[in-house]
Amino acid sequence: MSAAWMVLVAVAVSIIYGYKTQKNIAPPAVTFAFLIGCGVLQLKPKEILSFLPVSILFNVLAITFFFGFAIENGTLAAVTGKILYAMRNHPKWMMPAMCLISFLIAMSGAGIATAAFMAPIAFSLSKKIEAHPVAAYTAVAAGTVAGSNFMYSGGGIVVLNLVKESPYTELAFPVTVFSFLLTTAICLIFFFVIYMVFRNGKCVGQVYERPEVLSSVQKKTLALLLIVVLVIIIPNFVGELTGNSAIRSLAGRLDVGFVMMIGGCVASVLNLADDRQVLRFQVPWTTLVMLGGVSMLIGVGKEAGLVELLAGLISGHLPKILIAPVLSLSAGLMSVFSSAISVVLPTLYPLVPELTKDTGVSAQLMYSVIFVSATITGISPLSTTGSMILGGCKSEKVRSRLFYQVIPLPFILLAVMVGLSIVFSAIHI
Repeated sequence: MSAAWMVLVAVAVSIIYGYKTQKNIAPPAVTFAFLIGCGVLQLKPKEILSFLPVSILFNVLAITFFFGFAIENGTLAAVTGKILYAMRNHPKWMMPAMCLISFLIAMSGAGIATAAFMAPIAFSLSKKIEAHPVAAYTAVAAGTVAGSNFMYSGGGIVVLNLVKESPYTELAFPVTVFSFLLTTAICLIFFFVIYMVFRNGKCVGQVYERPEVLSSVQKKTLALLLIVVLVIIIPNFVGELTGNSAIRSLAGRLDVGFVMMIGGCVASVLNLADDRQVLRFQVPWTTLVMLGGVSMLIGVGKEAGLVELLAGLISGHLPKILIAPVLSLSAGLMSVFSSAISVVLPTLYPLVPELTKDTGVSAQLMYSVIFVSATITGISPLSTTGSMILGGCKSEKVRSRLFYQVIPLPFILLAVMVGLSIVFSAIHI
């Protein structure tokens, strides 16, 4: 067996191990990376360590650390409470409001951490207003997934960096913008369809208590959050839209990770929350470790010729119009059982340059369909985002029933995305 096939088997074994045991797949991934890299390919340990995606890991760490202050000190809970109180006489719009709030929070930098924060609120609210738990689950899932794909949030920033490190650096911004807009459209339409199906004419009002006034710490946190987000977003958007070289140069210097880390430093200096608690509970260490471990294994795979092997299998046996749909299907199915950001994207993105060279299929199209397919099926209760939402349901009876009710949802979304991939492929061809 060639080293490339060994790596492919190692990836599959690591994913199956993680799914069966519900443990982090980084340890087996790193073990395979060392055994195959040093034992078969004769690489040095330092070379294997160089495969760690340092810039991506730093950006995710910085974003979650900064935004963790707003979660830890209750700013997000307080703002959410005020919005829901303002809608207390319109209970039928509360689940759509939960979707919109989840979307905005995830988009502003919280990423998939939004699911853990918003799910308990959504399920508690659904019980009060007698809304169906599936509507609550889908509201948080759709909003979180769509918002996380924003180019400066949890998922979007990973893709932005992955594409920047590829031969198609210039596609980084267009890919993330298109993917974000497409994900948002699919998720929001999907939520409203599910909401109409499971609404059942219920929802009663006058159930929400008047929230307390924002504390001084929460006001400072909200102001700092808005300032940091605007500093990151405005120069980048203005620079891309106008093409002004001076603004684009400024935007290039305003690195997302460093700006967010500076924001976190300011929050720590101002004592907006206990930074030790933020680091311990709000930074997704499990995801960071998993992303690092899988990236090392994929890096060894690249050295072994895995990219060329998979690209050859796809381009040599499929019509051109089916390449993007097959990548879409593969990304979606992998994400049902594993993390899109930590596993699926690092595995499939390296294939894109080789496939573009061999087949002429648009790199932007392939990057986009992989990203969108992998993230929208993340609402599966077997994947990261879905499991966090399910964990927010405190009733064991409701949670057990809900698990089986939402299992079909990611497959419906994937079918839609594969269909769209065929349409997009036909247009590009």
